Amino acid sequence: MAKSTRSRSAERLVDILVELHLNGAVNRSALMEKFKITERTVYRDLNALSPIVEHTGNGLYRLIHSAQSPGTQGLHHTIANFLNVDTFFPERDAEFWHKLETRVDENHILILNGDAENEISENINRYLPIIEKSIKNHNVCQIQYKNKTRLINPYKLINKKNIWYLQATENSRLKSFSLSQITWLDIQSTTFIPEENAIELLEKRLDPWVSEDTFEVKIFINRNISHYFTRRNLLPEQEVVGQHSGGITLRCQAAHENQILPLIFYWLPNIQILEPEWLKDKLLGTLKNYLSEESA
Repeated sequence: MAKSTRSRSAERLVDILVELHLNGAVNRSALMEKFKITERTVYRDLNALSPIVEHTGNGLYRLIHSAQSPGTQGLHHTIANFLNVDTFFPERDAEFWHKLETRVDENHILILNGDAENEISENINRYLPIIEKSIKNHNVCQIQYKNKTRLINPYKLINKKNIWYLQATENSRLKSFSLSQITWLDIQSTTFIPEENAIELLEKRLDPWVSEDTFEVKIFINRNISHYFTRRNLLPEQEVVGQHSGGITLRCQAAHENQILPLIFYWLPNIQILEPEWLKDKLLGTLKNYLSEESA
């Protein structure tokens, strides 16, 4: 199926940005030849980049700030940092960027992060500009969340597994609010002073489930699935505390039971909660309720 016009335009813009940072400038005629597009189309592309690109004459365009800040990271590095690319590509040297276009064309590497929420465009278009403004200016926000009106102090937007969350404090407690569950948001004229402990916690734990109060969990993993847990951390602040012939024992720090229970349900019967007792009871109670409903 042919790519959409919007998709092709987005790919060209990324390509132009990379070339600008690698070579310092791009040539309008060369872009027309490279992408097989009309002069009108290339003007439209360059106009989309006008906040960061300027025309220097003779069909040449360069980054506005490239000459003034030669020692800073290029925009392609900034974009990579924004998207947490180091999770997949720890080394992003000059060779990586030179190979990027070839890799895209050859399609030998494909990164699948899953599909975004169905309402993602609606939620982001509706809330992103005003949430960013409220975070920057430290404005208190009033939101309607799960049919309840709340006053919150917004700190950060985070995307985890393609779901957007707003991290904020409510009554001085750090919480995460799913963007898709916010049905109304209003910026108040009152402001707040960001709390240092909240800022430090958000910088330390890049996870929507974040809280000053955490609890330790110990889990036994059967050897049949233990390699899934040793090849990458599936649990928050995960560490191996014991290895046995039958499997491994892990310890982790959780801020909410929903960080643990969905994973346990997924890997049953090859996984077992050892501690704490209340979380074991919650797991067993949920299973009993499910089985009783199924047998009714």
